[in-house]
Amino acid sequence: MNPLISVIIPVYNAEQFLPACLDSVLHQDYPSFEILVIDDGSTDGSAALIDRYAAREPRIVALHQRNAGVSAARNRGLTEARGEYIAFVDADDRVTPTYLSHLLSTPADLVIAGITLLHEPSGRTESHGFDRTRSARTDCERGLLFADAEIHDTTKGPCNKLFRREIIEQHHLRFDPRYSYGEDHLFVLEFVKHCHSIAQIAHTDYLYIHRPTAASLTHRLLPYKALSAYAREAYALRQELIARLGIDNREYDRYLLEERAHLIYQSIYALYSAEGHYPADERWAFIEEVYRCDYDMVTTATRLPLIFQLMKIALRWKRRPWTDGTLLLLSRGKEWIKKHF
Repeated sequence: MNPLISVIIPVYNAEQFLPACLDSVLHQDYPSFEILVIDDGSTDGSAALIDRYAAREPRIVALHQRNAGVSAARNRGLTEARGEYIAFVDADDRVTPTYLSHLLSTPADLVIAGITLLHEPSGRTESHGFDRTRSARTDCERGLLFADAEIHDTTKGPCNKLFRREIIEQHHLRFDPRYSYGEDHLFVLEFVKHCHSIAQIAHTDYLYIHRPTAASLTHRLLPYKALSAYAREAYALRQELIARLGIDNREYDRYLLEERAHLIYQSIYALYSAEGHYPADERWAFIEEVYRCDYDMVTTATRLPLIFQLMKIALRWKRRPWTDGTLLLLSRGKEWIKKHF
């Protein structure tokens, strides 16, 4: 008997992209699934569109709620789900017909696949994934496999994964609505703490659609507090996993330090940008916190884009007028260049 998979799709003002998303999930070659589509208080035609699909397709469950954010929408889906396994799809993405069957092909509590990055409107694609399928059940094996998945940058979101729902319910796992950035990655890290087996599969059936004009998190400036809060929590959870699973991987250690440094520089950029409108004292208070807690890490990181390399030089001066002024000039200068060229 084929186990039921609950596919959770949070929706907010996605009327333009939702039909292609829903059609791609409905055309799976795996027969046993339900689709929970949660309208998070959309103000366009998304709600009516969802209801029309649900009226003619019994596998679709239409759910509506006041706008509360993507975490609340996904959590609503988790509460209503009936499947043995949980999969996630974002409303502006698509999947191939073999998405679910490939995820279920290697039994594990957590199955991690790759993704295909599809650039629109050009149609250019990039595959990001694993060269072979592997599974792990011991702590050491799971730790190494998870570290490899992190290094391949395939753990950040839930959408290329299959989760055993029993573990989610047993440990009361939910997306934390307090985080406006990185909440999906934190959910994955929490799940890994409790699962007993992990698998990587060499498939890239999830189509992450890159649209330059999309109003997504990747295309807008985030508050520095959201970035820094996520950076701290993700680092703490990863350290807990390293200790629990006995991960001994120097490449992973370097990856974590470089990624944490990158997030701190993103926070500084957001703090000093013209969009932020943060007063000088608040800006410098954050820089002093970086000096106290993360100075060695941010000033020794090497895999950084040019703007962050220049910020690193400014941080090394440790003199408020020069450092603060230079960070302000770099951040707003970059914004001006992006706007006019």
